Amino acid sequence: MKGYSCPRCQNRKFYSVRRGKKRCKNCLYEWTPKIAGLRLTRAAWKKILFWFVLGHSLRTISQQTQISHYSVEKAINIARKAMTRDVPGVFSGTVEVDETYLGGQKKNKTKAQLLKDILTGEESKRGRGTTKQPVFGILTRKGRVFARLVDDTEAGDLLPIIAKRVKVGSRVCSDTWRAYTGLAAKGYVHRTVEHGDGEYVRGKNHINGLEGFWGYLKRKLAAKGGVKRKYLPLFLGEYVWRYNYRELEPEKQVVRLLKKVTNFSG
Repeated sequence: MKGYSCPRCQNRKFYSVRRGKKRCKNCLYEWTPKIAGLRLTRAAWKKILFWFVLGHSLRTISQQTQISHYSVEKAINIARKAMTRDVPGVFSGTVEVDETYLGGQKKNKTKAQLLKDILTGEESKRGRGTTKQPVFGILTRKGRVFARLVDDTEAGDLLPIIAKRVKVGSRVCSDTWRAYTGLAAKGYVHRTVEHGDGEYVRGKNHINGLEGFWGYLKRKLAAKGGVKRKYLPLFLGEYVWRYNYRELEPEKQVVRLLKKVTNFSG
């Protein structure tokens, strides 16, 4: 909200008046400043975000705040977009890398897609090679995670992300998937566990933290009855954010998220 001006005369000096409105010192015009493009007061945003961080539905938020369902839906959509941009910086120390797969619920597929899955055997196919949406994640042992949708899980897809998000020289733990074989050559201390042989921990080498996040993510998505693929980036960003700031009290989560929303554009 910094830097906004009177919509009538463009003056930047104003008074704060009733119900979150501003009054221009020059022309005395009163208006409600827009936050992230919505004509909602800061107090209204706080109410919406408070119920949102508690995990309530749009209908419940609308009922509790007495704000229209349309405005609440628009506000939550903006909040999710802001969450996707509030990501940790470059990781260092010991990190874990892994991939998982999301989507594929029958209710999200057309009849043609279902028939194709049955004929090709994709209906029951799981893991690498599936038609589900691949997701790549990086987790630091300090408790922060980064995750994004990827087109594929080959070296050309994953190594550039690691190079951008993990400091060279860091200890990178992974399974033995072929995409990670070039990590040592790029300056990382690469350690693996052999999931195919039933090995999940080798000393301090494991990806249990990231496996835990995948479980958390899938439970959250399942609780919503599944999410269509086109909406996955927003919901992935939301749950990455919720996981990273899970130790903050709801009031502090609201403060952080309101700041991100206030500075949000596009």
